[in-house]
Amino acid sequence: MKANPSLRKIRTVFVGLGTVNIGVLKILSEKKESMLNSHKVEFIIVGVADSSGVAINEKGYAYEQIISLKEAHHKVSSLEGYLPQIAVEDISEHVDGDLLVEGSPVNLETGKPGFQAIQKALCKGWSAVSANKSPLVLGFDQLHALSKKHGGQLAYSATVCGGLPVINVLQRDLLATDLIGLKGIFNATSNFILEELENDRDFGAAVEEAQRIGAAEADPSLDIDGYDTANKLYIIMKSFTDFSGSLGDIAIKGIRTITSETIKEASSRGKRIKLLAEAKRNRENWKLSVQPIEIDKNSFLGTCDGWEMGIQLQTDYYEALYMKIYEEDPITTSAAVVRDMINTIISNDVN
Repeated sequence: MKANPSLRKIRTVFVGLGTVNIGVLKILSEKKESMLNSHKVEFIIVGVADSSGVAINEKGYAYEQIISLKEAHHKVSSLEGYLPQIAVEDISEHVDGDLLVEGSPVNLETGKPGFQAIQKALCKGWSAVSANKSPLVLGFDQLHALSKKHGGQLAYSATVCGGLPVINVLQRDLLATDLIGLKGIFNATSNFILEELENDRDFGAAVEEAQRIGAAEADPSLDIDGYDTANKLYIIMKSFTDFSGSLGDIAIKGIRTITSETIKEASSRGKRIKLLAEAKRNRENWKLSVQPIEIDKNSFLGTCDGWEMGIQLQTDYYEALYMKIYEEDPITTSAAVVRDMINTIISNDVN
């Protein structure tokens, strides 16, 4: 079906104004003319939400207005159009929109506000793009069912390895193939810490350095205990295989017990220690794990240094595929969100 050549103004709501979504706004500002010329699309920001609440502007907030707001350390509550006592997850109930861009903090207990915000947006027939893993981990099947029922698109490639197009390649480029197994380094923070240990920095100092750079949170446990990697492995398996289990089916062990001495001993045998996600097909079942493993220094994943992430896929027809990305700056994750935003519009055109 031929796409409508006229300009499409997509009424867009942002939930979460952290580093990733502010990066998205910067890209939208920088690439505005390019997107108009190449895709005939403009994203009009009609609603925004952060920890202070919700603000609505039916005519649209300028990208630079929201960027400046956060750079000045102000919150949504200071914007014209602020709606006191409106829950963040209810934002789609108070504005006419087309697309929700969800980038709130990961919350694996209740999912709030991201999971509920996406649910409600999809129920209204909106499309949703998420850089937040928790909605997919807590309700992958439910969100996809809502998308199918109400006609909106659901895109989330930014949840797995930031800018590395793992989900896109699996779903778009490996049609009519079966995954036999995969190995991957999905958490750049842990990979950086392990490399710091190789350079004789102790574990605590390595974590502090990752925090100083801004890559690790004040509580880095999701990274170093393996749960961030497990979340990404779960999303991959649900996106491309018949895996029907839960996060609890993944054996998880982090890197807290790894020391410089452990690293050096492995190095003496030509090995490096990496926090590795693995999926192995065992007859009709999958064996999934996340754990620190010794691998050959000269192997593909063995050469993933510092802020790099990588994945090695084994399929029936394509045999082995390898992808890698360097990602110290979260702008690559922001770029993945923009990629998904554009793809949702293209998908709606085709459908």
